[in-house]
Amino acid sequence: MALPAQTSLFDQFARGWRGYVLTALIALTASLLGAARVPVMDGDEARFVQATRQMVESGDYVRIQLQEHERNRKPAGLHWLQAASVAAFEPITGRLNTIWPYRLPSALGVALAALATLWGGTALVGRRQALIGAALLGAGALVSFEGMTAKTDAVLLGFTTLAMAALARLRVLDQAQRPHEAKRLSVLFWAALGCGVMIKGPVAPMVAALTLATLAIWERRAAWMKPLLFWPGPLLALLIVAPWSIAISLDTGGRFFADMIGGDILPKITTGAEGHFALPGFHTFLLPFLIFPATYALPAAGRVALDTLRAPRDDAEHAPIRFLIAWIAPTLLAFELAATKLPHYAMPVYPAITLLCGAGIVAMRGFRWRSAHPAGVVLFAVSGVVLAALMAISATFMPGDFAADFRRAIATALIGVGVVAAGFTALMMVRRPEARVVALVLCALALSFSLRERLLPEARTLFVSSEAVAALTRARLTPREDRPLWSVGYNEASLVFLTRTSINLAPPETAGAHANIGDAVVVEVRARQAFEQELATRGLAFTPAEPPVRGYSAGRGEPVALFVGRVAEAANVSEAADGQPQNP
Repeated sequence: MALPAQTSLFDQFARGWRGYVLTALIALTASLLGAARVPVMDGDEARFVQATRQMVESGDYVRIQLQEHERNRKPAGLHWLQAASVAAFEPITGRLNTIWPYRLPSALGVALAALATLWGGTALVGRRQALIGAALLGAGALVSFEGMTAKTDAVLLGFTTLAMAALARLRVLDQAQRPHEAKRLSVLFWAALGCGVMIKGPVAPMVAALTLATLAIWERRAAWMKPLLFWPGPLLALLIVAPWSIAISLDTGGRFFADMIGGDILPKITTGAEGHFALPGFHTFLLPFLIFPATYALPAAGRVALDTLRAPRDDAEHAPIRFLIAWIAPTLLAFELAATKLPHYAMPVYPAITLLCGAGIVAMRGFRWRSAHPAGVVLFAVSGVVLAALMAISATFMPGDFAADFRRAIATALIGVGVVAAGFTALMMVRRPEARVVALVLCALALSFSLRERLLPEARTLFVSSEAVAALTRARLTPREDRPLWSVGYNEASLVFLTRTSINLAPPETAGAHANIGDAVVVEVRARQAFEQELATRGLAFTPAEPPVRGYSAGRGEPVALFVGRVAEAANVSEAADGQPQNP
């Protein structure tokens, strides 16, 4: 796959440091879209950021307690990164519940993944192809969205890709001529694996081990892997993991690692005990939508992989692509066979897929494969229209009646389809690989901007906790030292993060038995009756201060209605009610 003879602007960027700067800019731009505007999201993000906030407030950086679950210990690496980011930017934000500092490590994780893709891919498929693959990875729909969220997956992707890039460099290195370089790559590989373990346990080592095992079986050679046994590398990984491991093991009596290795965590994933069950083929089916805009190059990438599978196992020309296939196939198969499936689980193979896409886009030039381009354009258009439809659905979560929802959905769909149509037209009109890649990246950035800067921040019914805090603010009931806040029947960590860590999350019976006059209350409609009955036994009553906040709680997976108010004496409430007209 030789580079074209002419030197284009794209080739100039691909040389030296310029390619890395361009790659980082694309990845950071795509990941930071919406980072400051989208409210904290229910589910994993809210739990992670609240746990980090507790660590910062308490100074306990080892034990992690998640508010709405029973005590649950996980590797603390992401929390430490988030805590460092919060400490660095707290003088600017002035408070601990501003969400964007918690999201910054994830954006940096995507940037690291894109840079590592370029670095490792250059040794495998060439600088131009690697730059294309890295740009497509950084602008990707799922990768950039995960880069905006304060969870583990984007940072895990960064360290996993760095480890695999070090492997790729080691594989093509002339170790006899450059033994010291081989040792340095080995140390980098192990350091990245150690950091990956600190982010999300065994996922990074699993990807590396499956890749190495597949290559050894496929090629029937493993001599190039010997530098990985160079002792400082494994020792460095151990030193990275050991301090936290020892501390948490002592704190749990060794139960945490027994659970992680064989007693609890792995069975949950493999048997589906933690939910999110899906049939095999789940990740493969979603790939064209989640890896968008690299969707266009998937047919060409498949052709590159097919040519390699047909070649002899000892063919040196196809050795780099064999590495990418060995990176993708066993790991993707493992995630497909696991009972528990979430879309982001397969992200560790995305760098290898986008490198295959980069190789395929360059190989398409000159119409070597006449079907790859039209098939890619059709796949791109279909995936783009589906994403535009999902954006239109998100527009219906803005406040308003059915007519307003319908108008916004139509307008959003037209904008999304227009962006995709512009990308479609560019792919049909231009032939140069770099021009097509520019069109793909711009299309992806435009869709991400529309979704995360314009739609999601205004989709208030998706962020019930944020709306409840706004209602508390209007009613002057935000919690403070002398006025606690009770959340009754609604235990989302997002509400804790947006208010105070010390708020009381309680069932209606407990809240009704312990709440005092003047206490602020957020009560879910299904818990209100039991809460008021318990208050009545003490001569107290709940007085709503606002109409109910209605929306869809992603953490609970159901619609909710929250009443905001305070606890008062029942007699005072009755007197106030006597002077007001009764609703029918």
